[in-house]
Amino acid sequence: MNEPHPLSAWSESERAYFRQNGYWVDQPLGEQLRNWASQQPESIALVSGKQRLSYRELDHLADRLAAGFASRGIRSGDNMLLQLPNSIGLVATLFALFRLGARPILAMPGQKSADIDALCRVAEPKAWLFPERYLGNDYQAMAQEIAVNHPGMQCWQVNTDDITNNPPMKAFQADPLYFPPPHAEEIALLLLSGGSTGTPKLIPRTHTDYFYNARRMAEICQISSQSVYLATLAVAHNFTLSCPGVLGTLLSGGKVVLAQTSGCDEVFPLIEQEKVTFTALVPPLVTLWLECREWDESDLSSLQLIQVGGARLESTLAAKVKPAFDCQLQQVFGMAEGLICCTRLDDSEDVILNTQGRPISDADQIRVVNHEGLPVEAGCPGELLTHGPYTIGGYYRAETQNLQAFTSDHFYRSGDIVRLTAAGNFVVEGRLKELVNRAGEKISCAEIESLIDSHPAVTSCVVIGVADARLGERICACFQGDASLALTKLRGFLLQAGLSEHKLPDQLLPVTRWPLTAVGKIDKRQLASLAQPEGDSCEFSHHLPLQTSPLDVIYHLLKNETDCHIAYEHNEVWDIGIGSLAQVALYSDRAELQLPDAALQTWQGANWKINLQRALDALPYKKWHAYGVSHFELSHLIHEVSSPLLATVTPLLTLFVPRLRLKLGENSAELIATSEQELQQLIGRLKESDRVAEITPPEAHWKARVEKCIREQDAHDYCQRVAHAIKDIQRGEYQKVILSRQITLNESVDLLASYHYGRRFNNPARSYVARLKGDYFVGFSPETVVEVSDSGVVSTQPLAGTRALTSDEAENLRLREVLINDTKEIAEHAVSVKLAIEEILPLCESDSAHVSNFMNVSLRGSVQHLASRVKGQLRTDFNAWDAFGALFPAVTASGIPKRPAIEAIQRLEPVTRGAYSGSVFMVNSQGEMDAALVLRSLYQHDCGVALQAGAGIIDQSLPERELEETIEKLQSVSRFIISM
Repeated sequence: MNEPHPLSAWSESERAYFRQNGYWVDQPLGEQLRNWASQQPESIALVSGKQRLSYRELDHLADRLAAGFASRGIRSGDNMLLQLPNSIGLVATLFALFRLGARPILAMPGQKSADIDALCRVAEPKAWLFPERYLGNDYQAMAQEIAVNHPGMQCWQVNTDDITNNPPMKAFQADPLYFPPPHAEEIALLLLSGGSTGTPKLIPRTHTDYFYNARRMAEICQISSQSVYLATLAVAHNFTLSCPGVLGTLLSGGKVVLAQTSGCDEVFPLIEQEKVTFTALVPPLVTLWLECREWDESDLSSLQLIQVGGARLESTLAAKVKPAFDCQLQQVFGMAEGLICCTRLDDSEDVILNTQGRPISDADQIRVVNHEGLPVEAGCPGELLTHGPYTIGGYYRAETQNLQAFTSDHFYRSGDIVRLTAAGNFVVEGRLKELVNRAGEKISCAEIESLIDSHPAVTSCVVIGVADARLGERICACFQGDASLALTKLRGFLLQAGLSEHKLPDQLLPVTRWPLTAVGKIDKRQLASLAQPEGDSCEFSHHLPLQTSPLDVIYHLLKNETDCHIAYEHNEVWDIGIGSLAQVALYSDRAELQLPDAALQTWQGANWKINLQRALDALPYKKWHAYGVSHFELSHLIHEVSSPLLATVTPLLTLFVPRLRLKLGENSAELIATSEQELQQLIGRLKESDRVAEITPPEAHWKARVEKCIREQDAHDYCQRVAHAIKDIQRGEYQKVILSRQITLNESVDLLASYHYGRRFNNPARSYVARLKGDYFVGFSPETVVEVSDSGVVSTQPLAGTRALTSDEAENLRLREVLINDTKEIAEHAVSVKLAIEEILPLCESDSAHVSNFMNVSLRGSVQHLASRVKGQLRTDFNAWDAFGALFPAVTASGIPKRPAIEAIQRLEPVTRGAYSGSVFMVNSQGEMDAALVLRSLYQHDCGVALQAGAGIIDQSLPERELEETIEKLQSVSRFIISM
């Protein structure tokens, strides 16, 4: 056997004491698996997807992989970097290396080249094992870069399917061989620490201390052979691996279920199917699981325990866990360096909700000290120092860091500020070290600072954590330098430099002078205060009461307005922008920015999002609010549909930052302007507009003429086009297409009066008046394309399935019953919801995308629809425009799959759509977006006014029924048209 590793926290007398008193057992982890396999060979040890592995099979697989790695040159004492997602292949590889005496380095699946390169420089691994693909990460490009920097390391790419398929890791297996077991006090594996510098710190854990860690947590959590553990977090996390996690469950004879993501759509069915009894989460996941539980009906009754760790769990959030999941909560506070504290299952509710528990071992030694290293009084906060049978005495190959991180008597300086209660439980108050605790991940400020400092626009930089309701702490980069530097550009620069996505700044704060403390250090508390959200940046605002309705004010205010304007209604509040401080126009090959008294700026390229973002980044305003319109033909660009329409001189998307803004509610108005003079002028205009609008309802003969048009104009041709589309669908060219018909009235129409009158009889999701760049239309949208909050919550509301809504409630109930039982309508709606989920899923945190309010009936004017809500939490590397690009055009506007449906629309519809089935939207610099689908609208044309409506065509469609559906939809507008 090899000797114990030299970097030991323990004296010889301490090691003897731990052995004699049962804390340590003299058997390495690889041999422990043999014990477990001999005791219950046929019991299921691991579940991953459809694959199930017994303890005997896991034991045999570990032997075959150990032999396979040995045949590739891996020897006892070698380091091997593992970067694999949760899988049977990962767990089996760990035990294979334990048996070889080789040391796995556990990297997270999402870490990028800068992290991997730094790990390789410190640990000099013999090989790096990484997947072919995982959640969109490009490992192949990263491998090429790493191979150049580390030519002596073998790079082994594992086919993604090979990780979990039967047999897993088949390319790396060989006939079993005997290998002398390593010493139990040798290093078993190297975990990653958050670290306070840019260089990753490696945590050497021995076989014996790590086994004790897992065994003691299993005892506290009362794990048995009946226990089923769901690994929702990465197995590479210490929390997931041994607290008690995977190791603690296996040593107890239980079953481990490996989830690929933490998403409710994956894990809730797993809990129900595998009868999961316990799992581990970080606080942000608790929030998302609670939200999902409000609508999810999965049977989670098997759950007995939810552990929460990685960051402090606020008591108000903690109190929601047990009622929502009907199981015990356990707070876990610890560190991969060793010490684990937790609440006990029989603790009082006060202890479980308001503390982070107490040490798991009676041999744990604890000190709470002030900045001078002296003990603090009981109940006072101080830094936590610890020493014990499973806490390391030094980082791997990090002599300089060890001088700072450990005392001379081997106590670890945790950097956590804690307070000890009278009952001996810890309350975590914060961090001493320069780390940001973002969504449970400890991220080095110094690492990010060093990369930002290399940006040519940055003179100096300080990275801080800022309290954030969603993430716990968000990463804020404060800098001196070019204040026009945009966050998107900085994030792109850092990605190019190899920084992992989860370490990218969430916020950018330019400062002209560093705030200093009394002793001359940068005051980070003051920076954090400056980084908190500010109010509206406009200096000139005023509130006025309203005597009449917002509709009356809008009619008079906009009647003679010739400058660009949009009035956008959301929840019975009208947000209005008038005039342009800046206007952005997006074309197929470029984006243009026009500022007052300035030359036109142009950004050319093939990527529409990059072009658009460059134009937005060039806006000379720190905070801005914009309004805009996108044409349906933008979908040709997004979905790469070849079309002569893309060469048009008409912009595909136009937005403007207004000179004047108003917010009109039921009884009041808020006015916002860029100067005091303009504000006073706007106040005068509003007062003059605050009067009743005299709108004369349309006469019977006029309504009859309009009704005749919508029933007869284009009716025969439309039915023929529908029949053609049904044949396309039956041939398998696409599943669904939305075909529309345009009705033109060669008459003079008062659009604002029609909007005023029609809004009184419609119940829209959004309504709008829009006039800019050749577009002038009003309407009552039944749904949104996309909604994004400033915290990154994204949602959309697919509508599909339609019946008329009349003045006869009995008839409405009858039609509603027909609607919810019509297999054609149900099928049409189901595929629309499925597509919406598929579109937002790649953009969202893995645990967040879900469907709520499934197939409710929504009442909109003259029509009732089947409606559902699809919702998720955007990943931090995506923004509102990514969500817009994924969801545009709305399923209700195009069809499924979108590209073939768009191509069919181009073939089958006689005119271009323009704004119809495009969007009208509001967006701001804080990341919020609200984009309404442009339907149920009146469009001003050169020769009059047009209406347009469509129907969803599937293989069960009938042309006559789809024609009738367009008539029902057109009537939600046509009955309210006011002629001049």
